[in-house]
Amino acid sequence: MSNVFSKKKRMTEKMIALSREYAKSHEHGTRIKGFILNYSNKCNFTCPHCYTRSGAGEFGETKLSIEDIRRLADEADELGVYEIDIQGGEPLINPHLFDILDAIRTERFYTYITTNGWFLDRDMAEKLAKRGVDRISVSIDAFSPEEHDKFRRKEGSFQKCIEALHNTQAAGMKAYVNIVVGHYNAQSKELKEFVDYLDGNNWGIVFNCASPTGNWRNNYEVMLTEEDSRALERLKKEHPSIIRDLWNYFNPEDQLVYGCPAVNLFYVNPQGDILPCPYIHAKLGNIKEEPLKEILQRGFGIKQFREYSSKCLVGEDKSFAEKYLDREMTILNPIPYEELFGEEDRISIK
Repeated sequence: MSNVFSKKKRMTEKMIALSREYAKSHEHGTRIKGFILNYSNKCNFTCPHCYTRSGAGEFGETKLSIEDIRRLADEADELGVYEIDIQGGEPLINPHLFDILDAIRTERFYTYITTNGWFLDRDMAEKLAKRGVDRISVSIDAFSPEEHDKFRRKEGSFQKCIEALHNTQAAGMKAYVNIVVGHYNAQSKELKEFVDYLDGNNWGIVFNCASPTGNWRNNYEVMLTEEDSRALERLKKEHPSIIRDLWNYFNPEDQLVYGCPAVNLFYVNPQGDILPCPYIHAKLGNIKEEPLKEILQRGFGIKQFREYSSKCLVGEDKSFAEKYLDREMTILNPIPYEELFGEEDRISIK
C-alpha cells in the first residue's frame, strides 16, 4: 500500500489523522471514515442471501446524478472521509462506473470496488487501475467451487472469482476476498482452510457478518454467537491481515475491538438516501435534500450508533436485530429513522 501513499497525498493526510485519533481512543467514536456507494442495484446474479435484494430482482431506479456524486464526494472529503467502497448490485455492469470514478476524484480517497468477479477480466482490471481504483474485493462464499457456484446460482462463478483476483494483482491493485461469516461457518474447518489458502496467495481477507436482513430477513440462526466471534478473533491472531469493520484497519497486529461502525461507515442507496450501514435500512436523510454533515449528525443522535458497542449490531447483537430489523424495509425502501428509533433511542447533541 506504500505506493498508494505516495500517489494519494490527500488520502494519506486523512488516514494519518484518523489513525492518530484511533490510537488515543481505541474506538470509532463519531469519526467518519468512509462510505459505501450503491449507485445502481442491478446485478447479474440471483444470490439467496443478498442483503440489497438485487438477487430477488429488486433493482429500483437510480435517481443519483453524476453531479450528486461529485457533491457527495466533496462533502465527504471535507469531513475527513478517506475511503469509498463502490458496490451494487454488481458495479461492473454499471455503464456510468467510470464517470462515477472521475466525479469522486479518486486521488483523494482509498477507492475500492466490491464485485462478484464475473466481468473482471484483464482489460477491465487495467482500466480500473488507471482510474485510481486501489483495491478490488471479490465476494466468495465457500472454499468449494461447487458450493460457491450453487450458492451464487451461477456455474463457473468460483473460477471467475479466482481469475478476477489474479487480474487485479496483475493490474497493480490489491486483491481482497469478501467472506460472509455466520453461525453456519465461523467455527468450521473449511473457513480455516479457506483463510490459509487466501493468505498464502497474498490476497487480503474481509469478514462480513451474516445478518437477518434483505433476503435473509428474520433468519436469526445465521447470526454469530459469542463463541463464533471468539473463533474469528483467534483466526485474526493467526492471520493479522484479516479485516473486519469492528477491528483496527491501521494496525493489523492490534487485537482490540473498535466497535460497531454504524454511521462511521455509512451507506448511500441509488435514491441518495443515507443509511447507518448496509444492513440497517433506516433513512437518516437524503443527500439531494440536505448537507451530508447534518444527516450524519442526526445519525449520531441515535443512542445505539453513538455509544460504543463491541458487537456488530446486525450480525452479533440478537436483541438489537429482533427489535429493529424485523420491519418492512429494504435498501431501496428504507423507513424513516424516526419510525424505527423512538424518543428513548435518541441523544441530544449540542
